[in-house]
Amino acid sequence: MSLKIAAIADTHYSTAAPLPDDKRRMSIADTLLLRAVHRINRFIKPDLTLILGDLVDDGAGPEGREWLERMRETIALLESRVIVIPGNHDKDVDEFYKIFPRPEDVQDIEGVRFVTFIDPEEPRYNARRTQADLKRMEHARAGFDGPIVSLQHVPAFPPGASECPFGFVNAGDVWGAFERNEYTLTISGHWHEGDDLVARGAGKAVIVPSLCEKPFAFMEIEIDGDRIETHRHELSIPRELELVDYHVHSPFAYCQENMDMALSIELGRELGLAGLTLTEHSGQLYFDRHTFWKAAFMEKGIDTKVGIDERMQAFMEQARQFSPPAYIGLEIDCDFSGNPVIKPEDLAQVQVRIGAVHWLAELMKPEPDINRAADEMIGRLSRFLGSGLHILAHPLRVFKRPIEDLPADFLPRLISLLREHGVAAEVNFHTQNTQPEFVKACVEGGVKLVFGSDSHNLYEVAEFYPHLELMRKCGYYNSLQTVMADIREGIGNRRENS
Repeated sequence: MSLKIAAIADTHYSTAAPLPDDKRRMSIADTLLLRAVHRINRFIKPDLTLILGDLVDDGAGPEGREWLERMRETIALLESRVIVIPGNHDKDVDEFYKIFPRPEDVQDIEGVRFVTFIDPEEPRYNARRTQADLKRMEHARAGFDGPIVSLQHVPAFPPGASECPFGFVNAGDVWGAFERNEYTLTISGHWHEGDDLVARGAGKAVIVPSLCEKPFAFMEIEIDGDRIETHRHELSIPRELELVDYHVHSPFAYCQENMDMALSIELGRELGLAGLTLTEHSGQLYFDRHTFWKAAFMEKGIDTKVGIDERMQAFMEQARQFSPPAYIGLEIDCDFSGNPVIKPEDLAQVQVRIGAVHWLAELMKPEPDINRAADEMIGRLSRFLGSGLHILAHPLRVFKRPIEDLPADFLPRLISLLREHGVAAEVNFHTQNTQPEFVKACVEGGVKLVFGSDSHNLYEVAEFYPHLELMRKCGYYNSLQTVMADIREGIGNRRENS
């Protein structure tokens, strides 16, 4: 039986001002950790997650405890079992384990034995394994013939097998005990570059790279008996792909959690985006929460006279402060007649126009008919897509079911309309999974694609891991430039007119 592990190291969270040449992005480390946790929960689904130390940059400082508690709140969201060990920056071990649960010295998980070590620090950021812990390495193997893994912050690896400048002052003794007791693997952090010795065939050791330095990486490790497989995950996206996140929400959204325009742009830059669109629901900028969430504006659309809460100009004024570098967009609602819920003068200010269908009248009935709902969607889009839209957001989300449960002729009709009006289809994983069948139908039908994170929380900005994995699955990863639309073409003119 195999065991899947996710391993994170060296987040170094801090709100203190960084040194000028510091590569560590400490101020966003809490957001990076939250991003990693959500990816791990949703897509990797490990049996165990390891947190390998240096959670904060100065655990002994005046804000050290507060920072550790903030990281604990995020780690608590992990859906797998968790082992947390401190690093040298986390400082006092006893104080650390007043915040985090202290792991057992030896624990068995799904047939794999994990042995945790907190080694005394030595000069030049090295460590020493005590005689008691060397004996514990032997005792952990006694009477156990399954896979056994050593966990520590400072890297343990075969002498001379890695360029890592940090290690144990008694490395020969440590590795001697490792080999003598037939340990399966050792997993460490501390060296920010990291080193996957397993993948290099250089030894049974993994040094997990730091989450706080580009490309913000962590490791996935699978153990199946003597077989070890590793995979490196990066939170950033390849900058050379020149990807744009066309769907990033703002503090004006009723459904946002912590959005901030300036921080969204900073995160997009750090994570490798070529561009970003600040986008808001048009219905939420015209109507109050109750009217919007009850869809009470859908019958009369922009002509609705109740529940008005005009915030459009406030959004535009704030967004203009960040444009450039960001683009200004709207996620324009579609009323029950297929009309865009937006005033003409406001539409003229928008650089990126994203249409969205959030409600179908048929689906709001107690016993909806899916065939009538599909016909309603096509009927409304026949009008809506011709209103000057560039993108159709989350095209199938409103149905809340897979493509195979929709009428067989629905997807071809949808693709035909998108192609006819020159509207791109959004690949979107916010509260849904875009399916390969939809992507292939778009590409084969001559409809371009765009990526949207649909961010309602800062950790989601530029989170294109599922998007790119989907493109790989569909066979389009190496031809992204040909299958994707670039809405930025022509934005220069729209900027001048806005």
